[in-house]
Amino acid sequence: MNITVVGNVCIDSNESEKASYTSAGSPAMFMSKIFNKLPDVAFNIISPYGPDFLEYISKASLLPNNPTSEKTLVYENKSRGNERTQKAYNTDSADQLVLGEQELEILNKTDLLYFAPLVPSFSLNLIQQIIAESKQALKILLPQGFYRDFDDENNVIQREFVEENNIVPLFDVVIVSIEDHAQMQEIVARWSQQVKVIMTMGDNGAKYIYKGEEKNISVDKVPVEDIVDSVGSGDIFSATFGYKYFLTKNVEESISFANNIARQCLFYSADNIQFELPK
Repeated sequence: MNITVVGNVCIDSNESEKASYTSAGSPAMFMSKIFNKLPDVAFNIISPYGPDFLEYISKASLLPNNPTSEKTLVYENKSRGNERTQKAYNTDSADQLVLGEQELEILNKTDLLYFAPLVPSFSLNLIQQIIAESKQALKILLPQGFYRDFDDENNVIQREFVEENNIVPLFDVVIVSIEDHAQMQEIVARWSQQVKVIMTMGDNGAKYIYKGEEKNISVDKVPVEDIVDSVGSGDIFSATFGYKYFLTKNVEESISFANNIARQCLFYSADNIQFELPK
């Protein structure tokens, strides 16, 4: 299976429940920790980045081959249970992406495509090109970057996804967190008239919504005191859901599979993720 994430890599400075570290971040990089352990997966990331990210490239197949900007997007995350604060730096360099011959070849071969921006400034023309080049791929949108803006002190603040009418219908599935927006319940009800929507709800599991149909898939809760590191758990869910859904086309089975893997990963630091595939 050929899997590609287009969007943003970043450098994360994380403080979570029982871990503090600086490492490669972003949905793409957390997904790489999963896809590199799954059978028969060829995984690629297409993203802007700077020379300061070169030390992390050995951990992922990253395109373009050369840096696209002077610095890489940086996120400073502090997580405690369901509470997270964020700052972001170098945001003006995070959308400097042009698809070259090699990137287009990867997209043409892709079976499963994720678009996972961490800034809201990717152009509609570029997104449409990504979709067109991906041809028959299953296309999944992770729109969290469209809900982020940045104030004068680099704090991440709420933004409205004003481009949604042009972008959401381009995809087969949208995966969001209930925490992405205060009115996310109403937002996903609107989207679900056009695309399949999965909304993650932390230790309450996940909800599937599509054209009036709703299904809640629960997960066994993990006590807060037992969580080693929750950063990236949503990205791990998205990775494993897409993988399983591509293989089975069964939404409920895929959500349960993703819940299982994401739950297992809570007991390990992000640099030492371990899990067993459900039998």
